[in-house]
Amino acid sequence: MNKNILLVEPAYKSKYPPLGLMKISTYHRIIKKDNVKFVRGCNSSVRDEYWDRIYITTLFSYTWKETVKTINFYRETLFSFARKIFVGGILASLIPDELFNATGIQPVVGLLNNPKKVNQDDYIIIDDLIPDYEILSQVNFDYSNTDAYLVYSTRGCKRKCEFCAVNKFEPEYIPYIDIKKIIKEIDERHGEKQNLLLMDNNVLFSKDFDKIIDDIKAVGFIKGASFRKTNRKRKVDFNQGLDARLLTENKMKKLSEIPIDPMRLAFDDIKFKDAYIKAVKLAHKYNQKNMSNYILYNYKDSPEDFYERLRINIELNEEFKREAEKKNIKKTVIYSFPMRYIPLNAKKRNVYTGNPHWNKRYLRGVQVILSVMKGPVMPGKQFFLQAFGNNYDEFKSILLMPDEFIRNRLKPNWRDISIYDDRLMPYVREWKEKYFSLSEKDKNHLLEILSNNEKEEVKNGYTVTNNKRIKELLKLYKNSKEEIARYKNG
Repeated sequence: MNKNILLVEPAYKSKYPPLGLMKISTYHRIIKKDNVKFVRGCNSSVRDEYWDRIYITTLFSYTWKETVKTINFYRETLFSFARKIFVGGILASLIPDELFNATGIQPVVGLLNNPKKVNQDDYIIIDDLIPDYEILSQVNFDYSNTDAYLVYSTRGCKRKCEFCAVNKFEPEYIPYIDIKKIIKEIDERHGEKQNLLLMDNNVLFSKDFDKIIDDIKAVGFIKGASFRKTNRKRKVDFNQGLDARLLTENKMKKLSEIPIDPMRLAFDDIKFKDAYIKAVKLAHKYNQKNMSNYILYNYKDSPEDFYERLRINIELNEEFKREAEKKNIKKTVIYSFPMRYIPLNAKKRNVYTGNPHWNKRYLRGVQVILSVMKGPVMPGKQFFLQAFGNNYDEFKSILLMPDEFIRNRLKPNWRDISIYDDRLMPYVREWKEKYFSLSEKDKNHLLEILSNNEKEEVKNGYTVTNNKRIKELLKLYKNSKEEIARYKNG
């Protein structure tokens, strides 16, 4: 008898389709011929229906609040069937005991690579199945890459980085998975896809790397290939990034045979500076024009390290720009994507990590800068200097500014003004002048007052300190909105 299966994704922000639920749908809908329904969030429309099984996925640990709310909604609404609710995914695997205490449901930890994990009556490995793209049309939500093959050509990673959850999910490194067979089956069941999204965590470790690239080419992703249905260029995206430390000339030459767009590299630590620059220049040498690179911060780095890594990307962009202008060719560009470190067990984004080099004010300052840009750090030097400052000392002065000053630093017509300081609003210039007039001792005192990013501490600091210059800066801090309004009103 066919069963009724409910698949649930909590209503958190989600860029990519829920691959785990898509594979579970393939198992139930296609193989078992069950009735499958997919919903997002707490959906009351399923309240009066009988469900033989409910599967709830989870994402990162900082989605804790929404995830627990969703699980408890279905557990309480469908309480008679609680023993048939299965909860899995990233959060469930990272902090299973805490999730059990909050919901009363014992999570499924790790991949669905053992039929016993969800009490199957067969020996089918769900994790090996292709995703079911058809369930995505059941929800009113726009995912990225729905017209892409979502596959792995390897699993796991040999590195054991403390900030990464991969080795907890995939402790064994599998150097080769035949994507040709997987893509053929996707074509047969769901139609051809334009792009190829590879979710490998470290493909460059594979001893079968050349074979993997040949497989990618064999399924139609050769450099310059177009998708026959739309005549658009096909793209390959190693979405989790490539390890710059493992990128050799031979591997880059092989990668240049497929249409990678963008090429993603990580620059997690300044100590990898030489390896990173070498990798970027190799990619440029083999005509890789679009790079999107991750910049981890707030792990074991300092704000100075963070600034330097961003600045290195800008200098590389400038080098590639000069070369392109000289040769009259398309330039290579690097977009930096700063990523704040969040502990694997953190139940919210803004948590203290124990890094003594960062504080709440610095972190808030970076957040405001990035929110103004609404995306990556652009490759242009002038844009970077306006956003992050001419040097580290200026970057630090920006981080310590009131949020409103950071958001409203520039005059509306700043692009028409050639002199850097003349582009700044008067209150920002006043802040900078007063800040740089402080001694190092006074700067440290100011930092102590601002470090917790608390209004009450700013107020107390203004009352307690006898330092005239610090009092003037704290006054600007307290009255930042009024200062901005005063200039906006002429």
